[in-house]
Amino acid sequence: MTVAIDGPPRLEQFNAAYDAMQDRILLRIRTSDGAEYRFWITRRYLSLLWPMLMKMADGFSARKSADPLTRSTLAEFAHGEAVGQADFASQYQDGTLFPLGEDPVLLARISLRPSAGATQTIVLLPQQGQGINLDLDEKLVHILARLLQQAATAAEWDLKLDVTPGMAGTDPALAAGPRRLH
Repeated sequence: MTVAIDGPPRLEQFNAAYDAMQDRILLRIRTSDGAEYRFWITRRYLSLLWPMLMKMADGFSARKSADPLTRSTLAEFAHGEAVGQADFASQYQDGTLFPLGEDPVLLARISLRPSAGATQTIVLLPQQGQGINLDLDEKLVHILARLLQQAATAAEWDLKLDVTPGMAGTDPALAAGPRRLH
């Protein structure tokens, strides 16, 4: 699944697709300067990434309301609106530059750098070496979440990837359901 991005000026497109031979999701990110970043996402990594994305969504909703129920409703609304406005039909345009190499990087670590501005930064890193800092606005958080939901469904990983920002403080292992080896 591919989506064109109308967010921060450097990001142009995300693409997330399940690769059955690797039993991984290939996440590709293209920027306006033609750079493409390729990452492998395992089932385990996605179970850690998802609560982080929901924490980001909750952070955006918290700016609008202090009430947890209202925040959850606002996040669900923002998710529906972002997904409804996104262009999932456009063909992904391959990048021409590969700052991290043409082979996908296996992601192993993740962190957030919340900010008071219009974006929050999620840091995606391999065990060793370079990764990427993604500055995402609220719309892009929800678009990325939708792409990962669709890829995980295609992978048949049986993860519970609901848009539930209130779970941001819960244990990622519990949020993802039973642990499985892949």
